Amino acid sequence: MVDIEDLVEAVVDIEDVVEEIAEPEELLEDFVDNPLLIAFALVAAAAALVTVLLVTATLLFLLFAVGPVAVVASLAIVGVLLTILAVTGFVYLRTDIPSDVRQKIEAARERSDDTRKRGASMSEQEAIDELKTQYAEGALTESELERALEDVLTSNEPERVVERSREL
Repeated sequence: MVDIEDLVEAVVDIEDVVEEIAEPEELLEDFVDNPLLIAFALVAAAAALVTVLLVTATLLFLLFAVGPVAVVASLAIVGVLLTILAVTGFVYLRTDIPSDVRQKIEAARERSDDTRKRGASMSEQEAIDELKTQYAEGALTESELERALEDVLTSNEPERVVERSREL
């Protein structure tokens, strides 16, 4: 179930995507990574803007007349529903890993090796993926994840780091 904290974080993430419109390189990079997530974020931002404008117009019409109110109120309701659906879709597709932690994981993946060392049962990248899964499941805290990522990169046996993190 989504709580208020998740919704607030989703709105902040949507705002970050909208801010990236000024930086097309980052927007394209994010779009390549997850196009549906970016599309939902942009639709949510546009729908929110339209909703605010329509609600304002509805209030103005209520002050002056009763006739056009039904049309603008209907559009406002559609705008609110579209906003709710877009934010819900964004929250549904968004990963449970905060962006700052995701960046740390990606930085570790860039420094890692994808080949298995002699005698090792998993590569550094496989170990990082496993640690990411453990973090997403709530088995590791952020500080434990950071320590484990560093250990994977410096250890000759990344599978032992993963096993040790499972025991925590």
